[in-house]
Amino acid sequence: MDQKVRLGLIGGLVVLGGVVFYTLSSAPDAPAPVAPTVERIVETVDYADVLSVSMDVQRGSRITADQLTWIKWPEDAVTSALVVRDAEAEVSVIDQLTGSIVRDPLTPGEPVTLSKFIRAGEAGIMAALLKPGMRAVTVRISVDSASGGFILPGDKVDIMLKQVLPAEENGDGRPVIEATTIFTNVTVLAIDQSYTMNPELGAAMPGSTATLELSPEDSAAITVAQDRGDLTLLLRGFTGANSRAVSRAYRPEKKTPPAPPLTIYRQGEVETVQLQQR
Repeated sequence: MDQKVRLGLIGGLVVLGGVVFYTLSSAPDAPAPVAPTVERIVETVDYADVLSVSMDVQRGSRITADQLTWIKWPEDAVTSALVVRDAEAEVSVIDQLTGSIVRDPLTPGEPVTLSKFIRAGEAGIMAALLKPGMRAVTVRISVDSASGGFILPGDKVDIMLKQVLPAEENGDGRPVIEATTIFTNVTVLAIDQSYTMNPELGAAMPGSTATLELSPEDSAAITVAQDRGDLTLLLRGFTGANSRAVSRAYRPEKKTPPAPPLTIYRQGEVETVQLQQR
């Protein structure tokens, strides 16, 4: 290739590179990316006042006015079963339900329905408290046989039978008094007593009967046991109701009387041997 032509090509490339560099350097900077605008949508929810409880209420308890309260509940979630506050009602729902029996345990923060209460004048109060398949049976009690009157509905008890066995069953002519626990962990449904929290009127007034929750077979057994002897209710604690503990009271060990000596006649001689018990 001719020297002049070569120099011409090189010069053209240099000029072209300069034009490209000038074009790129003089172009405006690309705009920085902009974050998209997020529109915050706030949805307004309408609430209604529905009936609830302010504390835990156990099954079988009588509801009081201070245990009932109103809570806010979304109107879209309100069903026909819930109790909604009616400001124009002549008698409030709380007044109507005060003194009613609670069918099922109630928890604060949960709406309650009228089906969870047995109101005054309605039949089947005791039947509503019974578990399926169980029966309510009433037994005689006294202040001595019911923990001094401190057993209340909802408590768990053991039932002990005390009976006097005939003298001939003892063998020595003296009657024998026997105490046996015949049932354990039985639910008390009702106590025939009136009690008040007013210290001036006393803490408890024991009654004469207790209504217990038992199976049909056990109901028949305890009815027969009443005629065999006296029943005593033993109150169980709330915690550790199924556990066993050693009594702290001193109970002396039973000492077995020594066995009578044995007389042996051997070849006309008499020998007395003292036996040892193991």
